[in-house]
Amino acid sequence: MFPADAGAEIYLLTVFGTPKGVSPENSAEVHNMTAGNPAGVAAAKAFGDLSHNVFVPAMAETRLLFLDTWNSPQGLGQFFSDEATQQGAGMMWENYQPTLWMPAAGFGSYSLPAPAGKSVGAVGLMRAPVSSLDAAEPAFHADSAAKINTSRQHGMLGHSLWVPVPMMPGQTPAVEVLGVDYWTDVEGMNAWYEIATYDHLSPVFTGAPETSAWKPAGTAWIEW
Repeated sequence: MFPADAGAEIYLLTVFGTPKGVSPENSAEVHNMTAGNPAGVAAAKAFGDLSHNVFVPAMAETRLLFLDTWNSPQGLGQFFSDEATQQGAGMMWENYQPTLWMPAAGFGSYSLPAPAGKSVGAVGLMRAPVSSLDAAEPAFHADSAAKINTSRQHGMLGHSLWVPVPMMPGQTPAVEVLGVDYWTDVEGMNAWYEIATYDHLSPVFTGAPETSAWKPAGTAWIEW
């Protein structure tokens, strides 16, 4: 039923894109007709797409963000090469960038329980080119260790770190790290990012990190 390589190892697919003709907040209808189409959802699940979550800008942004958890790189490649998938993407996006990531082992990822009555209310992303993954590992781990207690006081629920892997055979992924932070609310997230520094990370950056802030799109959007 599922691809042969589907297992307990998970991968994160990020899709940043500008939706066609409407603002990110007003593109639920076209999303539900394409990515949220029942046949498309069933196909994605069969290929190993375990979850699909949609985020709209928390600040001034023109893009939309999908975060999907997969457990089959083989299935993902088959899904994105499918003609129906490509047609749906053409209807949805003016332009978009999909990237597949695997967990960055040893980089200092963590997940914390949500307090009673709380859930993910905001997501912060940082994507940064680095000199090498070997150099980045201790730097990111030190950064996590230095920040975990204070960031929790601002509502941090999870800090996950990822490195890119090829989506298709023959691709050479960039040498970069993705950080995904989950927060209880936008206010706490913004307050933390205003004071947070890159003291441990700056020595391994080879360019300016790309950062963005997001919030859940809401119940009008089909997710799983």
